Amino acid sequence: MLYKYLLQRIWVFAKGLLFVVVSVVLYFYLSTPIYRFAEPVPFHGKYLHNPYQQIDSNYWRKYNFQVQSRVWAGITDGRLNSAQLIDSIYNLFEYDYVAISDYQLINPYNSQNQQYIPTYEHGINIPKVHQVCLGARKILWRDYFLFQTLNTKQHIINKLRPDCELIALAHPRLRDGYTLYDMKYLHNYDLIEVLNNYRVSVEHWDQALSFGHLVYILANDDAHNVLNSNEVNRRYTLIHSKSVHHDSIIQALGKGLAYGVDFYRVDDELMQLKIERSKHVPYLKLSKLFGDTLKIVVSESVNHIRFVGEQGIILSETDHVSDAQYVIKKQDAYVRVEIHCNNASVLYLNPVTRHENNIIEKQHAAEIDLFNTWLVRSMIIVTLAIIILLYWYKWKKKGQNT
Repeated sequence: MLYKYLLQRIWVFAKGLLFVVVSVVLYFYLSTPIYRFAEPVPFHGKYLHNPYQQIDSNYWRKYNFQVQSRVWAGITDGRLNSAQLIDSIYNLFEYDYVAISDYQLINPYNSQNQQYIPTYEHGINIPKVHQVCLGARKILWRDYFLFQTLNTKQHIINKLRPDCELIALAHPRLRDGYTLYDMKYLHNYDLIEVLNNYRVSVEHWDQALSFGHLVYILANDDAHNVLNSNEVNRRYTLIHSKSVHHDSIIQALGKGLAYGVDFYRVDDELMQLKIERSKHVPYLKLSKLFGDTLKIVVSESVNHIRFVGEQGIILSETDHVSDAQYVIKKQDAYVRVEIHCNNASVLYLNPVTRHENNIIEKQHAAEIDLFNTWLVRSMIIVTLAIIILLYWYKWKKKGQNT
């Protein structure tokens, strides 16, 4: 009897839990607004904005904003990493700072340090539509578990905005979490994780830039096992800042004063060999506009310097040099630079973009469409009501027949 009673209690609890979960999921989907997305406008105007115009190459800081530690009783990936282990491994590679980006959790490790940037990875969903939240003040628990649309993705970005200093779209190509169509319209975020251990999303970045969205690069390891040399110091961000204080780094990232490094991977390389090899990556010394001519100078000779325009079209390429220049044409809405090193590593620079004047404003392409929002909600509510009534009628009729 006790066995049957326990089974009944477990079954009742399971049904209750399932009801709560289904109710929350339905609420999230039902309460999502429908957005009216205006057709985005490519960069235009006579003013050329170069984020690197005044850089001093002595102040590059090495950062990573994606690595997971053991949290949630080891349920999530990253269970092999302690915060102390992460810190010690990345110190070997001479990082200025590593932000631990646990899933749905702001890790307090080193929070007493002025460098500390509270960071977490938002996203509890099957299609891996995630965001890296930098300077996060609290966790957003809202998400869309089963599927996501352009509307749900925009809504999550908007919900994250008040409590994050910077929002980065994480690994866009992974499971097609963000499609190229999404990149045409999504806005109100700051960065794209173009370089990630799991996916490189340069095409997504070019799509966003081609439609006038001023979003800058982020490059991260997204390491889940820092003792595996394949996962650490693979992709990272160099940030131009005289200070490593939280505020200075966030401000520099938001202004595009950073570039991404895709460090060439030697499979299963001994950690000590990788540490030594990492010390010999060329770095950016100059990226400066002289009128409409963009000049690039690297610390040493590289395989080639490539100037890239809309939709990833190669505008110019110069081989076996330490400097190169490109005259920006009137039809070039933006120009970004790729520096392909002799060791097969690649540096990805943020773009020079066109604007009407030196007041750089980001494009906002979506507004809530109240009529269609309530029309869709009403249709769903009526459909659910009909299903519930039919179920109730069937249950009542069955009861009458017994």
